[in-house]
Amino acid sequence: MTVNTEIAVTTTGGWARPGWWDVVEPAEAAGRFGPDDERELYDDYCRLAIDDQERCGLDIVTDGEHRRRGWIENITAALPGLELQPAPRRLGALGYDMLDVWKVTEPLDGLTWMWDFVGEYRFLRAATDRRPRVGMPGPYGMTTELDFRDVYPSRKACAEALVPALRGHIQELLDAGCDYIQLEEPITPAVADDDRTPQAMVDVINKVVDGFSGCTFTVHICFGSFRRLPYAKRTYRWLFPTLLDANVHGFSLEFGGREMAEIDLVGQWDPARILSAGLVDIKTHYAETPDDLVERLRTCLKYRNPDALEISTDCGLRRVPRNLAIAKMTAAAQAAERVRRDG
Repeated sequence: MTVNTEIAVTTTGGWARPGWWDVVEPAEAAGRFGPDDERELYDDYCRLAIDDQERCGLDIVTDGEHRRRGWIENITAALPGLELQPAPRRLGALGYDMLDVWKVTEPLDGLTWMWDFVGEYRFLRAATDRRPRVGMPGPYGMTTELDFRDVYPSRKACAEALVPALRGHIQELLDAGCDYIQLEEPITPAVADDDRTPQAMVDVINKVVDGFSGCTFTVHICFGSFRRLPYAKRTYRWLFPTLLDANVHGFSLEFGGREMAEIDLVGQWDPARILSAGLVDIKTHYAETPDDLVERLRTCLKYRNPDALEISTDCGLRRVPRNLAIAKMTAAAQAAERVRRDG
């Protein structure tokens, strides 16, 4: 299949779970699955996610990231030297402080493996003729659930300790033929004091990506979606223009759920920088129509040429009902086709 290179349609990575996930999950948690059973189960989850994306008309696809059971949950749990701490709060209204916390008990600087990203890529590549993309949590993102205070003096220091492992995984992906990687750096709160600044993000991102070639790197920066609720102030003005010093090809940002607020910031970018525009709002049960998304796309085209513009979700679709996710992304593909055709 010929993949569109103008106004390519994609997501930020996570895909909607099938309804029968809730039936199967208790059996898995009860230990009824052997290793081969579990592999078969997650292969089927991911094949379904890939098929859904293809049928919707997406140009750039992921494996749905189902094996991770969230954007970082299983990846964090696989790190060595961590002790699980109970969530600070169990009762009452849903809140971010209901997440478990992992206490760092030893330095992470010698870490060489975090997750089988290359295995995910090979599975995806074999399952689709669309352009595959792999998402990787960025260094700051990986510190979201870590209480690092006993080992590291700052969140940046903990993030920097993860850089060598991330670079090793990127090299594995490039050696396997991957040519599109998205770093996930949502504005998540920290368990300990947060020293994140725009310049600190630039410094750490560049330590991850510098020296690699033959691959498109984008950075996804959203305001989070804890059970589809954001956990940060919904503005990018404090990040730009400093973040343009990051040596990446583009940024994936939230716009649809904010009625295109701050799209003018994109006018500060150099013309070749990719905008993967989060025009599909995952936090609403409203299914955007092609007309809705055509209007948003035309707003984006005031600031980006079609070959530097993607239409995407504003965050992952993991907790969106599958039928709604399919409706939203089908409309996105139809909108992109109309704008390519009619301008």
